[in-house]
Amino acid sequence: MNTKDEIDQIITQHGFNDYKWIVPRENIIISSWVRFHCQFGCKNYGKNGSCPPAVSSIEECRQMIHEYENAIILHFQIQSEDNNIHHKLMSELYELERTIFLAGYYKVFLLQYGSCNYCKECNAEGIRTKCINKIKSRPGADAMGIDIYQTAHNIGYHIQVVKNHNEITNRFAFMLID
Repeated sequence: MNTKDEIDQIITQHGFNDYKWIVPRENIIISSWVRFHCQFGCKNYGKNGSCPPAVSSIEECRQMIHEYENAIILHFQIQSEDNNIHHKLMSELYELERTIFLAGYYKVFLLQYGSCNYCKECNAEGIRTKCINKIKSRPGADAMGIDIYQTAHNIGYHIQVVKNHNEITNRFAFMLID
């Protein structure tokens, strides 16, 4: 069995079916403006231990992401403000990453689809070392500077801005794998 077949099997065993294999250097768009949206528009900026400024610079993020030859983009359609769904899905994604790691893919790294929400209230104050869930907490793709909208469009996924919290929203997580 080749690498992709083995990982495909792991992914489907974890109940994920809507995903695509991509090449990070070719398919993942990383832009500085995304971080500015974090800084000037997200309530978690400076508070969460896996959000900016507790995340490396855009250039360091780009360099790290481009070190990978393979990645998976996982697509979810969810209610935008249901925190129980967010917590459950983030836990399932972490378990997927862990299973892939234990299968021998030691470089696997998850980029969540949003801010970490393992704790009801984050006490990290924007400082990674203060995070009490360092093992499970992962940065969001947007915190890493990924232009999720353009990246999703470029590989054939539909995504648009939601106008209110009652709408179903398209969310994307990335699993970097080598």
